Amino acid sequence: MFALLPFLFMPITVAFVAPQFTSPKLYNSKDVIIMMAEGGPPQYAKRSASVVSNVEVGKGSCMIRVKVDDDEPLDYQPGHVLALEIPDPENEGEWMKGPYTVSRADESSFDVLYRVVGKKTETFRSAKVDATLQFGGKFKVPILEGINQDGLERVVGISTGVGIGPLIGFAEEALSQQEFSRIDLYVAFKEREDICCVDVLDELSKVYPTRFSWTPIISSTHGHTSAPENLKLIAERAPTKAGTTHYHMIGNGSMVNEWKAGLANAGVAKERVTLEMYFNHKVAPRPEAVEDISEALKEVTLASK
Repeated sequence: MFALLPFLFMPITVAFVAPQFTSPKLYNSKDVIIMMAEGGPPQYAKRSASVVSNVEVGKGSCMIRVKVDDDEPLDYQPGHVLALEIPDPENEGEWMKGPYTVSRADESSFDVLYRVVGKKTETFRSAKVDATLQFGGKFKVPILEGINQDGLERVVGISTGVGIGPLIGFAEEALSQQEFSRIDLYVAFKEREDICCVDVLDELSKVYPTRFSWTPIISSTHGHTSAPENLKLIAERAPTKAGTTHYHMIGNGSMVNEWKAGLANAGVAKERVTLEMYFNHKVAPRPEAVEDISEALKEVTLASK
């Protein structure tokens, strides 16, 4: 059975992205078939699953672990996007569905970090262990796969809210490789109480003290990630050689668009920038933010040439 995912193109504030498809394509793997119709929503094969755990990891943010019910192995990595479905409690036989980004995964289960913002995510939050779910599809490029490690000295991850989920899984995966470069994460939250996943992030800092750091940025008091004091933090850890830092932005489209434009103006090579937008895809970047990002990182780029 295949299902349509029309809401990949809707601006709802949960952990998801909106992939754009411009031509027909058939993708096959061991565990999923994705069909992409010309000008229409993607279709995906459904697989039965159940809840392993579902815990609040910060105010209004929950991490759900989902286990597949069949014996076919999963093939997801942090940064992949899938469709996750849960029975609609108000409409028997109907399912609420949405695209979500994988935080981490193994051959039989995957984690998704989501923000509780409405009926669907309230329903997810109420799901108990062994509750029935469905999922399918595999979209986007995993974070690690999108990073060229040749000449790499540092990865900078910039996220808003639950965008930290996939970055955590990426960091765990990448740092397990002894030769992988340093990773610095900068995570924006509106209020201090919104900070999530503190335990796992602090543990990564303890295990890899010279290779990993994370910095929460409280936008209500310290401004956006593009605020001058925050940009100074990001720039001061830059390597001494140009082209050795990779930037991955994930979260609100406003932030992502500003950093994308600012990095381009600063002369950062396109292949050193990857991104994922959750919502507000068409929001125009603020010119002053683009300029601040460009100036802060241009100095690093030019000085290191």
